[in-house]
Order: sequence, then structure tokens, then C-alpha cells
Amino acid sequence: MRGFKEEEYQERLEKLKFLMEQKDIMALIITSPSNFRYFTGFDSNFWESPTRPWFLFIPLNDDPIAIIPSIGQSAMEKTWIKNIKTWESPNPKDEGISLLKDNIINLLPSYGNIGFELGQESHLRMSIDDYLRLKKILSNFNFVNASNIIWQLRMIKSKNEIDKIKKITSITSKVFDNLTEHINIGMTEIDICNIFKKQLIENGADNTAYLSCASSTGGYDQIICNPSNKKIEDGDILIIDTGTAYDGYFCDIDRNFGFGNISNKSKNAYNILWETTEEALKNVKAGSVCKEISDSMLKILKKSGLKSNSVGRMGHGLGLQITEPPSIYSKDETVLKENMILTIEPCFEYMEGKMIVHEENILITEKGYELLSSRTPKNIPIII
Repeated sequence: MRGFKEEEYQERLEKLKFLMEQKDIMALIITSPSNFRYFTGFDSNFWESPTRPWFLFIPLNDDPIAIIPSIGQSAMEKTWIKNIKTWESPNPKDEGISLLKDNIINLLPSYGNIGFELGQESHLRMSIDDYLRLKKILSNFNFVNASNIIWQLRMIKSKNEIDKIKKITSITSKVFDNLTEHINIGMTEIDICNIFKKQLIENGADNTAYLSCASSTGGYDQIICNPSNKKIEDGDILIIDTGTAYDGYFCDIDRNFGFGNISNKSKNAYNILWETTEEALKNVKAGSVCKEISDSMLKILKKSGLKSNSVGRMGHGLGLQITEPPSIYSKDETVLKENMILTIEPCFEYMEGKMIVHEENILITEKGYELLSSRTPKNIPIII
């Protein structure tokens, strides 16, 4: 089914309030699209317009209140949220701040902690001026970081969330597995990526929010830019890295393709990276620590001649956003728990300006992991 039943949102709210009580947070203010969707089910591309802020006010001892611009009222009424209050917007002099303030004062005591999305991998979708103005108006309250408790919830996926991620990961894996039948030397990066995106939609994906592509002889020097008009030549290795979604939930997979005559050094680098991923997967299970998984990959890569690690991490969480906590890198001491979904993404910079990257999507289980993406081919696919 699309979306979730009301019971799932109620369960999320119950868990959130338990954590709020533990942290002595009297209310939480949600402003960002992914958190808004996580707690309400509201889905819209209208978030792309930065003009109007949206607020979800979650008191510890009362029901959530959506405080939103009037343009969103009828859409919000289709969610499970019953209490909806609106203001006419755009209104730069008062974009919902008075309405939000009044609801806080009406429902909370005259002091206490109010949580905002202020921490790790979070952002406020309201102007800093408005945030500071609200803080000044409500000077009896402490505005505190609540990002940690939100991520504590979101890192552990429900069965329904897992099913959605499994679906989009399966769709994307299938398209990657069949892509060699549709591409050849002489095409541009844009040509290839347009074929790839078309195949994703035809196979049931909703949208591709992120698609990077790079190619060059023996590898590439970055993995974050859009495809270009560069034509694929003999000896090139091309990477496509995609964050593609189904019903709001993302996969994040990349794959490499060789064209024509690929050097043995490049093939060897690819094979080392494949074995590096294997080593990481051996160490993945509930109770493993992110930094230890990273260290197991770095040990192999350094022994094999790693020149640098400009990517900075070798995997991350995945869900309503293409990247979520935790991070697979040497300073993240997050302990993995059952039903987390992660990417394993080692990067091997084996020559100056040349790297190869692999990325798999996995579900953490009690005794190990479930591979959600189809495994990267052991040897690089070659298109003649």
C-alpha cells in the first residue's frame, strides 16, 4: 500500500513522546520535509518552494498540531492529523510565528524545554530571523536540540518502511543489472543516464532525486556531479550513483561499467574493492560498531595502496532521505541495531585522481544482514 495506516503514525508518536519525556522536552517543533512526512504522512513537492515555512507542534501531553500556510489546509486534512491551524501566506512580516507562539503559550506551562531540529544532519526550514524572534518572545523557555531523539527513532525502520526500501532497491538493482544491454561506446554520459532514468520509471520507481555520473580512463576523480556531454571512449570506466525513490523511501546504489580495453591495473582495483565490501559484510550484524566496519575496509585498502580518502566515509544510513545517520567512518561509534538499513560504500583511490567506488544496500538483522541490492558483479562488466 502507499503511505501507512494511522496506527503506524500513532506508534511513532508514542515512541517519540517516550524519548521526549526522558530528555525533559515539553514540546517539539518540526519544520523539515522528511521529519514532517515521517510524523504526519504529508507528501508534496511543494517543499521545493522556500517561501512558506510549515510547523508541526508536538506537545508532550497533547495531540500534534499542524500550523501551516492556508494553501496546504485541504492537503493536510487528508493526513491523520486532526488539529490544523493556518495563516495566510506569503506574509514576510509574520510567517506563522504569532500563531505558533500562541499555541505554545496556550498548551505549555510558562517555562521548560522546547525541542528543535538543531543537530546532526538536520536543518530548520524557517528563517533564522524568525527562529531568533520566537526564541526572544518565548524567553522563559529553553530551545534545545532534539535531532538526536528524532534520529534515534528514524534509524530503526518498521516492517512497512523496510518493504518500501526493499521494493525500490529491487527495482533499481534490476535496471542496473540490465543496463549493459542498452549502452555502448560513443554515447554521452547524459545519453546513458537518460536511458537509466527511463528504465527506472518503467519498472515502477516514482522519481530519481539524485543521479551522479562520471567517467574517464581507468576510473574517475569524483562521484557527486551530474552527467555531462562527455562521450564514452575505449578504456573508460563509468559510474552511476543513484538515489531513487518509491513512496518517499530511497535506495542508494552505484555501479561501474568498463568500455572496451580496460587496463589490468583498473580491473585489479575493482576486484580489491569487491573483496573490501565482502570483508565489511562479514563484520556487519546487530551489535557491530560503525567505526569497526570502516576500519576493516580501510585496512584492506591501505594495504592495497590507498592514496587518499576524499569521500570521507564508506557508507551511511538510508530511508526517507538518501543519506541518514549513522555514518560508516572511523569516528562514528554508533552501535548497529536490528532493522537499520545502511549502505556499504568503500572508495578506492588507487592512483592520483583515479578512484573506483562500490555501493550496496543492506538490512541489519539479529544475526547478520540481508543484502537488499543485487550484489555488484565480481568482475567489472565490460561493454565492447
